[in-house]
Amino acid sequence: MNLRQNKFLLGAAAWAVIGLSAAWGQTQDTSGNGLLKGNFAFRNVAVTNVDDDNNATEVTATYGTIVFDGNGNYTITGMQVDNVVSSTPQTFSATGTYAIGANGTGYVTSPLYPTDNTSFFYEYGAVSQGVFTGSTTEAGSQGVVNNDIFIAIPTGSAPTNASFTSVYQTGVLDFSGGTSTAINNALFNLSPNGKGGLAAITLNGQASNQTSAAVPLTQTITGATYNFNSDGSATLTVPLPSGATASTALFTGTKTIFQSADGNFILGWTSTGYDIFFGVKALAAGTGSNSISQGLYFTAAEESFPTSWGVDSYYGSEDNTADTNGDAILHQRLSSFGLYSNGAEDYGSDDSLMVNSDGTASDYFYNYAFGAGGQAYVGVGLYGSGLYSLVVGMHAASFSGSGVYLNPIGVFNAASYQPITASLAPGELITMYGSGLSSTTMAIQGGQPAPTLGLGGVTATINSIPCPVFAVSPGQVSIIVPYEITVQGTYLADIQVTNNGVKSNVVQMYYQDSAPGAFSDTQNGLGFAAVRDAVTGALIDQANPAQPNEYLAIYMTGLGTVTPPITDGAVPSLTTLSYSDENTLGNLTVFFNDYNADSLGNQGTIQFAGLVPGLAGLYVINVQLPEAGVLGSGDIVELEFLTDSADVNQIYIPYGPNAPTPLSRPVKHLTAKSRAARAAAIRAARSKMKAKAGRGQ
Repeated sequence: MNLRQNKFLLGAAAWAVIGLSAAWGQTQDTSGNGLLKGNFAFRNVAVTNVDDDNNATEVTATYGTIVFDGNGNYTITGMQVDNVVSSTPQTFSATGTYAIGANGTGYVTSPLYPTDNTSFFYEYGAVSQGVFTGSTTEAGSQGVVNNDIFIAIPTGSAPTNASFTSVYQTGVLDFSGGTSTAINNALFNLSPNGKGGLAAITLNGQASNQTSAAVPLTQTITGATYNFNSDGSATLTVPLPSGATASTALFTGTKTIFQSADGNFILGWTSTGYDIFFGVKALAAGTGSNSISQGLYFTAAEESFPTSWGVDSYYGSEDNTADTNGDAILHQRLSSFGLYSNGAEDYGSDDSLMVNSDGTASDYFYNYAFGAGGQAYVGVGLYGSGLYSLVVGMHAASFSGSGVYLNPIGVFNAASYQPITASLAPGELITMYGSGLSSTTMAIQGGQPAPTLGLGGVTATINSIPCPVFAVSPGQVSIIVPYEITVQGTYLADIQVTNNGVKSNVVQMYYQDSAPGAFSDTQNGLGFAAVRDAVTGALIDQANPAQPNEYLAIYMTGLGTVTPPITDGAVPSLTTLSYSDENTLGNLTVFFNDYNADSLGNQGTIQFAGLVPGLAGLYVINVQLPEAGVLGSGDIVELEFLTDSADVNQIYIPYGPNAPTPLSRPVKHLTAKSRAARAAAIRAARSKMKAKAGRGQ
């Protein structure tokens, strides 16, 4: 089921107007701790120091066995290398804690900071398909560099050479030497023959130390072998690729690999190196298609863009429709000093994944390989793009329940449809899916308040605070996040629905001060925005495209608190405007990005941002377009919303005559010019915003 299909959203009257940490005792959900139990092989590669350009100068690589007890505690026995401390592996051990929620999301305390319980040094992520993936995204808010990826796979009885016969679509990221100077990434198939030999390996990737880092590389290896050891690991011996040297090879040397207990995944590394590779069991030849990618994937990545913003890392999720266009909406909790200067942002974007028959796919950042049944994927930076990455996506489990049941992965921003890992914000309209949520279908009418006392016998709370209820049906409820959550001193939001006295399960999400989402014509977070001319009220569409210097009224949710404040669910005054505090504090920026014209980071002039008078739960930004000559006439232009907490760019407007349909939205290619322009614009805007702390304060 595509959870993003919204049936009522704003209600008929509103659409007619538009034209269409734990703090204060609250604790992280631990009901899913049993998902992490037993012996796991793990690898953690962390950039722990950078130069003035935010490129890696020190990398710490840790590996070994991690034992999870199922009750929130772990023990590590392993080794560690650090290019500044010692390139010789040093014995490493640690004990720490973890917390996994009902939907698989949560954290494991970082191996580098195992006893730090401030939440700034947690490996935030998720467990799915038995595998935990995550990243320490919040360390940057403390000024600490720790851009990393953490992967742990469950191990079972020791495989043998004869039992190792599956083909694995594999991605590798290698900070060779512990810096960004010779970083590389590649995708390849690892094909064992059950006799200790591997078929010829063809690597497709890129390397920063090659003659031209902008040129994709292909290398071929023959004669690679493997041998399983009594501890369940295997030694992989990889000769140099044909025509390559030790300094130019994308993948070579003696490696250690582990196979997951179910045989679906492999995880490996070089014991003295700064690499990590992850493989997913390959799908049957010729069976790849968009359909295998449908649903929600939990993601984690570590990467470096040496010629742009340097290192970054993230965890998050991607919700794929698997339609003919490959439409998807992604969220990344992205940590990047080079882009955001101070801590992590909730980055949101649209995406398009067209899966080929061999399971490969690509978008504007990555090359991917989907595994059998679409259970997982692995990706690396787009060949020749200069973005060096390893990204892992694990398909989330399917959830169902009896009685009054909230789907643990079924809560979305009602405008952008950012998925479950994205944060909530006060005043945000959210849509939740499940079963048995209501015995009737009804919604408030435009111009009427959204009642906190409930609708059709249905009430909802976040952290025990009553929420305004906007619409209800048996499978879907829309509510407004109460403003009072801002005074609770928490970054956790516990959501619960009650249907005529019967309570649902609790779904826990993170919370921050803003989560901007623009409503779309199609009411699914994709395509053209629901926008009007701010002066005439005329709808902006292909028949009436936006023009230079025009003021637009962009209809939103998730802009946070307002001044003067308003009672939860109340109808804003027609005479006294409620202004967005984010904008008043200088924490809101709107960019107009024209990828076809290679013109990104064009800042609009905000005239007003706040609540729409006369309509409960709806925000509007009135913003002026750039002058003539900045954007290309006849193009589709992306709207990007930047706050101190979020960066969302997934919605478009037609600009000038002959703009194409939303189905022809531009490919978000990032040339050197556009990368630099967008990064500079974001850095300039963020430098003017107030400093913020990460989760846990």
